[in-house]
Amino acid sequence: MASSASVVGSARGVGGASMVKRKVDDRVKTLIDDVAHHKHRGLILLVGDRAKDQVVNLHLMVSRANHNAKVNILWCMRKDPDFGSTGKKQQEKRARLEVKGGLSTEASKEAFQTFLAQTNVRFCKYAETHRILGQTFGMAVLQDFEAISPNTLARTVETVKGGGLVVIMFRAMRSLRQLYTIAMDVHARYRTESKRDVVPRFNERFLLSLADCDAAMCVDDDLNVLPITEKMRTYGKNRKSDAYDADLAVQGRLQHEADLANVKERLRPSEDVGPLVQLCQTVDQAKTVLSLMQTVMEKRLDSTCVVTAGRGRGKSAALGMTVAGAIAQGYSNIMCTAPTPENVQTLFEFAIRGLKELGYRERTDFEALQGVSEEFAKCFIRINVFREHRQTLQFVSATDTAKFAQAEVCVIDEAAALPLPLVKRILGPYLVILSSTVSGYEGTGRSLSMKLVADMRRGSSSGAADARHLKELSMSDPIRYGPGDPVERWLNKLLCLDATMEKAQLTTSPHPSTCELFYVNRDALFSYHPLAEELLQRIQSLLVAAHYKNQPNDLQLLSDAPGHHLFVLCADSVESSAATAPTSSTSAAAHQPIPDILCVLHACEEGQVSAQSIKSHLSHGLRPSGDLIPYTLSQYYLEEGFAKLAGLRIVRIAANPALLRAGYGSRALALLHQYYSGSISLTAAEPKVVAAKHRSGDTEADTRGQAGSDHDGESSAATAILAPRSHITSLLTPLVERPYELVDYLGVSFGLTTELLNFWKKALYIPLYVRQAANELTGEHSCVMVRPMGFDLRPLQHEFQHRLLSLLAMPFRHLPTELALSLVCDLEAHDPHKLSASTDLSEVDHHVVRVDGVVQATSGDIAATFTAGDMRRLRLVSTAFVECGNVLDLVPILAKWYFGKRFFRCPDGTDGVVLSHAQAAVLLAVGLQCQTVEELAAQPAFSAVSTQQLRALFLKALSRLSEHITTLQKIAKAEQHEGRSVSVRESKCAPSQSGGAAGDSITIGGTAEDVEDAEEIYDSHGNLKGLKVARKVKAQVSVDTTLLRDTSSSVSGNASAACQGRDSLQDVFYRPKKKASRHL
Repeated sequence: MASSASVVGSARGVGGASMVKRKVDDRVKTLIDDVAHHKHRGLILLVGDRAKDQVVNLHLMVSRANHNAKVNILWCMRKDPDFGSTGKKQQEKRARLEVKGGLSTEASKEAFQTFLAQTNVRFCKYAETHRILGQTFGMAVLQDFEAISPNTLARTVETVKGGGLVVIMFRAMRSLRQLYTIAMDVHARYRTESKRDVVPRFNERFLLSLADCDAAMCVDDDLNVLPITEKMRTYGKNRKSDAYDADLAVQGRLQHEADLANVKERLRPSEDVGPLVQLCQTVDQAKTVLSLMQTVMEKRLDSTCVVTAGRGRGKSAALGMTVAGAIAQGYSNIMCTAPTPENVQTLFEFAIRGLKELGYRERTDFEALQGVSEEFAKCFIRINVFREHRQTLQFVSATDTAKFAQAEVCVIDEAAALPLPLVKRILGPYLVILSSTVSGYEGTGRSLSMKLVADMRRGSSSGAADARHLKELSMSDPIRYGPGDPVERWLNKLLCLDATMEKAQLTTSPHPSTCELFYVNRDALFSYHPLAEELLQRIQSLLVAAHYKNQPNDLQLLSDAPGHHLFVLCADSVESSAATAPTSSTSAAAHQPIPDILCVLHACEEGQVSAQSIKSHLSHGLRPSGDLIPYTLSQYYLEEGFAKLAGLRIVRIAANPALLRAGYGSRALALLHQYYSGSISLTAAEPKVVAAKHRSGDTEADTRGQAGSDHDGESSAATAILAPRSHITSLLTPLVERPYELVDYLGVSFGLTTELLNFWKKALYIPLYVRQAANELTGEHSCVMVRPMGFDLRPLQHEFQHRLLSLLAMPFRHLPTELALSLVCDLEAHDPHKLSASTDLSEVDHHVVRVDGVVQATSGDIAATFTAGDMRRLRLVSTAFVECGNVLDLVPILAKWYFGKRFFRCPDGTDGVVLSHAQAAVLLAVGLQCQTVEELAAQPAFSAVSTQQLRALFLKALSRLSEHITTLQKIAKAEQHEGRSVSVRESKCAPSQSGGAAGDSITIGGTAEDVEDAEEIYDSHGNLKGLKVARKVKAQVSVDTTLLRDTSSSVSGNASAACQGRDSLQDVFYRPKKKASRHL
């Protein structure tokens, strides 16, 4: 080339075979040179159908700007590439089609094939971007913009090192504003049967955010600059200020390098740490390696080190250097794990470099082995060291937890990407070193930091004998790129990755009763207006701080998904001129304060699914995205009627962490219920739209169309300047000014914990479903709770309780007993008022009493279930004459009856038995979860209670149940005695009324079941000989009512009745005593 400002481009000459030198815009060259000089990254938007061919030229420019360094490329796309295939026939076929269609030329085809052959290109599908965690590339190419999600965008961009480029390819379009309405692949998952219209707000905000990126440039497929922002138009013109900023950046970098050199010089004399520190790139990394080596040299196997940092801070490299130091300290078995072997390649590389710095020679003192499988053929999986004795560093899959038993050091790299229960099982009696990315885009980073580390911190501070020593380390200085990287700043703002609680600080804490709920207009929220951006950052700060399952994809779900709504709880003193009023200018927005956000509530509409769709999907085993509660309950109860109802599912609710347990979440739920139940009256502005269904989506779309009028026109991409709207609608709207959607219920689905379950039960939500298999990520069971509006859910509630009582012994056996007790006891029977309110005494005259719709147990139910021997054992166990083991077969039945609400009342309406909370917990653990008292005592909630106390509570519970059963038998005996007395009086009157004539009828027994017609038989003297029963029925005749039989017949009848009535185990072996013979 004649100059560095020109590259070889494809010319559109005759035949397409000629090659000409084309001058590249100075702004493109200046951008690439600047990012290489400052060790920053650049962002290129490449628009056009021939964008693929220009990647070759951009790669050449990046390589020259970095002093002809070899630049490896990460190329991501929707599916496997055809041009990256090793099959020559397939490549030639595709090339011929591109040349024939005018998308390429013969020269560009040959140049691209040469580029692929000479460049290290890693092709990766978007669905497999989790495999590139921990790897570094000099350039990233993102093809198929429709398939990009916020998660994949964050993963891929953060793998690019300083001096590289991120290239995002777009199809040819007349205007970049066409991206506002482009159909993304993820939009198909957002659509439901009742909600089909998707508004791509995220794409608009993505393009508008480019105006704040100092290292972004938009070019076409001929590398002509498309100045879609003012910064792109004037890039490189203000060289003085740019040079001044560059000087400041260079000075800061020189100071950092001086500090690092000072640390290396001070630690150089150390034989154990000095050589390792020489490999460090930042002071932060050097301090981390030093702290980890201190723990390694202490050789305490009860220590746990946790290293947390953002992407590109050098965590994996620090772990690799620490592993090399551990080998030098004599550790024999070192095991590392990660989601895939590709995630630990940086660790192995720096372990090898560390060993070399410590004096180990490859092939003489150690050997590095790679995998033999086709998928991981180029991945290091093992290092064997044989200098002094056999030492091993090997990769072990996280699922092979049994192999970690022989480890002395366990290293878990990218622990945030592993399921939390799996990480807990890996922890053991050895030195554990964990690293986790907590930038937020992976979603599980918050899970690790909020749950696992919090548990370790509590255990370490408890002072227990078996507590592990915890050391927490963090890294903030970037290594892949220089400080102040503009792409990192742009990405963090776009995806709200740096949303911290510092952005959600409160100025006041009003009483919950004085707070009101406001509706957030999503069109205004994602308009990239300065006021809207400040509110969005505060909302995301609350969601990130309150939820550990947070990821950038949730931001796109909130912005684009139809039927989703966002509410915020603010003080009632929010003025209409602040955030609720329309904003017309940026200067005015700067003076308008954002109110304190006390609670955020994200909800979505569900339901209204046709019965045909439900049957079609469930019959094929399919569950489409969306409509979570309708499909879950329809499949669980095999009833499609629930899916026809319209519901509102609460996706997330997050209160400010500084005001937890202050009542703000409950206040938000109460106001939400009042709003959708119609208890909040609308203002007189729109009284006619209250009864209309599904108005919010239309209203929001209408306001969006009005607000987007500024973007109308046919301006081309080359002349259009993208900028936020000058006029936006209200950000916050009071509920009294917005019509509500008609819904039949409010629902929620969440990971089941005791605290969350009690919170939702307090808000009057009813549990209807608990997933039997635990979530692989959190180890929690998913729970669905519903609050109906105007219809009775008790049939489903009773069905759920009935099935849950049987499942507690199987999939829910290891559920914490306190959680299972809270899940089972949906009625607060200890409260006399609530127990009385749920008691139905309308049929007490017929000995039928209902509590919460459940018929209470009677003596007949007891007799049909338990034998006399069972009752005798149950009575004796309470007196300590019989051990508990003799009645364990009866405990499940008693527990199922008690928690099935059958013992709360007696048949005559009097009080039954209500166990204390502790007694009920022990009964549930032993009777329904089939646990021993020792297993119950090992649970954290019962750790302060001794085994003897738990056994005493269990005996007390059995004693009280036995007393209640005895009371039921006494009530039945009293009723039976009263009925028999009436029967005797009637029978005595019968002969005198009939005059002794045969054929009269009498009644045997007092109850309705014992009424039979019979004919009396008398002898010649008028004495009653017997009865002639018309039907053969089994009638139990009491000894007290012999109906005036003669002495001999009554004695024999009593003896036979007594023999027939024996049903105890002792009566089975009854033998009459022999009379002693008298010898005269």
